Amino acid sequence: MTVRRRNLVLGATAAIAAAGSFPAPAISQGIKEFRLVTSYPRELPGSGASPERLAQSIAAMSDGRLKVTVYPAGTLVRAFEVFDAVSAGAADMYFADEKYFQEKAPGLNFFSTVPYGLTTYEFHAWVLFGGGQAMWDEVVAQFNIKSLMAQNTGVQMGGWFNKEVSSPDDFKGLRYRMPELGAEVLRRMGATVVLIPAGDIANALRSGAIDAAEYVGASTSPVSTARSVSTRRCGTGSRLPSMH
Repeated sequence: MTVRRRNLVLGATAAIAAAGSFPAPAISQGIKEFRLVTSYPRELPGSGASPERLAQSIAAMSDGRLKVTVYPAGTLVRAFEVFDAVSAGAADMYFADEKYFQEKAPGLNFFSTVPYGLTTYEFHAWVLFGGGQAMWDEVVAQFNIKSLMAQNTGVQMGGWFNKEVSSPDDFKGLRYRMPELGAEVLRRMGATVVLIPAGDIANALRSGAIDAAEYVGASTSPVSTARSVSTRRCGTGSRLPSMH
């Protein structure tokens, strides 16, 4: 989860600085409203449902004084536009995977996942106790953003395939949905890598626009749908040991 620095909900100074952006009736009632944009469709288990739970938790802990309205991918901005929306002030918070924005700063990959990188527990220990949060703050400060951990999906599956893959040579020419840095691994193996939002994976597999895709695990709806249109699944993916 990421919030604009001036709208961080953890102090009076931030609330005062942001007061001008709230509707007058809401301010007079002591209510502060925030727009949370996400990179996922609302119906997606996990990443789609978690922003709603977060909004409910914030409302409950603040006795209703902080109201967060969730905008799933494509409602206020498109899936991969959430970083720019928060940085520019068009939204107040985003819920997404930092590796989607690695073209802004390559270091963002390390606050999501890297091939053969940290496991879930290792990542949490690094961010909370090993100086990781300070480094994260330094990377995103230039964009007027403050990033915080919100969820972790754990190790991801290697992918769902419409073609049999039984050797490294089978990756050559394969049209594969994969984010960075895992995408770079596949490129060097000869695959053609594309990045599409989670909500579009199943249709892309069904139409033949892609031959394979990775996305978390079998419990998530795009992949569950993908299983009905793809014929093969690869187990644990080394390119995504965990996702944050």
